[in-house]
Amino acid sequence: MRQVFVTGMLRSGTSLLQMLLTNHPQLFVAYQPFHQLYVDAKQMFLDEQGWKRLLPLGDGMHADSDEPERFARWLASRVLDVGEIGLLVSRATTGKGGGAVDFPPCALPERATFLALRACLHENLAAQFAKGAVEYAGAKEVLCEEYVPALADARVRCFIIVRDPRAVVASANHGRYRELVGDRYPLLMLVRLWRKSAHAWLAMASHPMVTVLRYEDLVVNADRILDAIAGSLSIRAFPRDLLRSPLLDHRGAQWSGNSSFGDKPTIDAASDSAWKALLSDAEARFIEACTQAEMEGLGYVSIEPPRRDAISDFVEDVAEVRPSYLKHYALDRDNRRIELERWDAHSSKAMVSP
Repeated sequence: MRQVFVTGMLRSGTSLLQMLLTNHPQLFVAYQPFHQLYVDAKQMFLDEQGWKRLLPLGDGMHADSDEPERFARWLASRVLDVGEIGLLVSRATTGKGGGAVDFPPCALPERATFLALRACLHENLAAQFAKGAVEYAGAKEVLCEEYVPALADARVRCFIIVRDPRAVVASANHGRYRELVGDRYPLLMLVRLWRKSAHAWLAMASHPMVTVLRYEDLVVNADRILDAIAGSLSIRAFPRDLLRSPLLDHRGAQWSGNSSFGDKPTIDAASDSAWKALLSDAEARFIEACTQAEMEGLGYVSIEPPRRDAISDFVEDVAEVRPSYLKHYALDRDNRRIELERWDAHSSKAMVSP
């Protein structure tokens, strides 16, 4: 059974893409069944390197080091023993970080690399829930872009989806998602996580095992994109009535959508511009200034030409922002300096470009 993997920034359309894929009769793509597995494996790697991180699934700020290459090698070569495998699987299938709480008892390998272990888990999950024989089994897991290089090199079909960063921030800090998590994220944290996803999208776009797409294109041209996906996977075309009927999740239950702005059981582009009413002008300009290079690379357009003072003068409203995150992502002198240095570096490149 071949493997598939969907990832991207939270609130970027990963759930919609996963749901469309798993409604194809030859695909079984589960909704975040083993998220804690990815968190714990990355933490294990960091611990073995002696590195400390607030977020095991990083924010991309160490991408210029050799961490990405070392992690990819670790995933392919580090052999997990029976105790490590048992602990990883137990945490991934019983805690709040996993969606496979009904994962069936199954024979697990006594020794395996992470890549072999995840393949085993997904095959067992597909055997429990898939309706009939499937060609591909896998899942979507948010914030796991650093896994894509190793997975793609191991012949796993990977999908990275991105969305306008302003829409991502609005969806994360407003509406039902905010009610679910109970507080807000610092803007800088969301900006850096989005940039990590954008960098992965741009870096992996040419890999033969990776498909990159934008949420906005998916909701507007779903039939065309699904046809292209079916062709790349060498499977039958997606059912033509798929987008005009309710979607079913990987367990067979009707999906009500994952939007912050009401139930949307199928494709709906109505929330695409909601950020214009939810973000202040200063917030939108700050996001645009901090993501200028990546927005340009992905084809997103700023309201107006970004300005340096959108970063230097921005004052964030930190009411109800999670304190543990704010300690690392407050716009203090150091974090503001980092963002201004990025701005200056991009501006200098733009000035010398032909």
